[in-house]
Amino acid sequence: MDFVTPGYYYWFLPITMALYFALLKGKQENRIILLVIMSYIFFFLSSGWYFILLAVSTCTDWIAGKRISVSDDISVKKRWLYASLSINLGLLAVFKYLDFLIESLNLITLKLPSSPEISTLGLILPVGISFYTFQTMSYTIDIYRGSGKPYDKFTDFACYASFFPQLVAGPIVRSQEFIEQINKPREFSTSRTRLGLTLIVYGLFKKIIIADNVAVHVNEIFAEGAALDNTALVWWGALCFGIQIYCDFSGYTDIALGSAHLMSIELPENFKTPYAATSPRDFWRRWHISLSTWLRDYLYIPLGGSRNGNRKLALALMATMILGGLWHGASWNFAIWGFLHGILLLGNRVLASNNLIISGFYKFPKIMTGFGWLVTQFSIFFTWLVFRIEDTTMLFRSMKSFIGIDAYWDLDELLSSLPYIKVTTAIMVFSFIILHGISGYVGSGKYWLARRNPFIWGIICGTALGLCVILRPIEAADFIYFRF
Repeated sequence: MDFVTPGYYYWFLPITMALYFALLKGKQENRIILLVIMSYIFFFLSSGWYFILLAVSTCTDWIAGKRISVSDDISVKKRWLYASLSINLGLLAVFKYLDFLIESLNLITLKLPSSPEISTLGLILPVGISFYTFQTMSYTIDIYRGSGKPYDKFTDFACYASFFPQLVAGPIVRSQEFIEQINKPREFSTSRTRLGLTLIVYGLFKKIIIADNVAVHVNEIFAEGAALDNTALVWWGALCFGIQIYCDFSGYTDIALGSAHLMSIELPENFKTPYAATSPRDFWRRWHISLSTWLRDYLYIPLGGSRNGNRKLALALMATMILGGLWHGASWNFAIWGFLHGILLLGNRVLASNNLIISGFYKFPKIMTGFGWLVTQFSIFFTWLVFRIEDTTMLFRSMKSFIGIDAYWDLDELLSSLPYIKVTTAIMVFSFIILHGISGYVGSGKYWLARRNPFIWGIICGTALGLCVILRPIEAADFIYFRF
């Protein structure tokens, strides 16, 4: 089950909310237990018996957190921390990366004489394992550092680890933020309920109307045998995929935030108009915020960060981005994607310290900002090619075409080679660009809508849901981040 399947809206979410509101007047613990039970049911419906892995991570980090907090012996604290990290990262390594490592080893030893080929295990990637692994690990790390406290009740921690709205694809929530939410008294709130429903409708609109329809273009453009020497075609493909992955992932986040709001729980925002970013650093402050801050706090800073000179800064930054790329998937494409973003961030740091650039911003702030935005977005959409195209030959062809090497420009070929390009979809793409730019300055319209007159609110939300039904593609695509 996922957020776009009818089952989620027809029975799972309504049943969960009915039971939750029925318990509002009772003990808080009963509502927590209900959320744990429903979360495990949700995960079972999504991934079958792999919910056992979630239970193992939960129990491991609960015990480790308690042991770390009560011990005064630093060596004991370290042993329990290492136990937590070993089990969590071990499960992630086996189920997500082991087959990838075997395939890479076979590729390396392919040309060696008498080299046996190692068979892969064919393990299925459990949905959401990357997200809940990072989430539960941060709990024990924070306790070890003294920046967090252990939960008093196991049920509270189990709810934090398994909370179903954000279990499958984030956002990654910090333990202290969550415990403050669930321990507050709960009562029905019309305004919060309306906000929750608005966010769900908003997320569905972005996913079904924009992401899934634009995906048709993307799939057609990067299909086998496509004319990837045409710069116009590759630019359109990169633009469409950038819009697809943003509307897909941020749409999921909006639905997750909305579902949580119905239970009076506020999850952190994960996106802030990333395509309005004027630098690579600014982009990562706006894109997948929960992951970028996690990587900063638990990887980049421990590796040295910016405290130990430029050389260690560069090494820490590149290691963080490459590992962050591999977090997205067991493929060298993602490692390359992380590497390219590391280069962009290092380049941004160098330019930001250049006196000529600094003086240019003082003299011509609007021109320099506009130029920064143009270069940043050109670079970001270039890296999306690496994220989308798995075939190495197709990837390098498209990358060369994107920057105009051994390529040509033919707009007519673009239009004639894509039978699925319709006027309505083109309008979607350009409307998204305009509205995204506006929201970068005035804020997102979803919160504005939630505050409107109930009649106006109902008309707009009803129209949006109607369009979701009318314009829904024949085959709905899974959320992209379900793969990670």
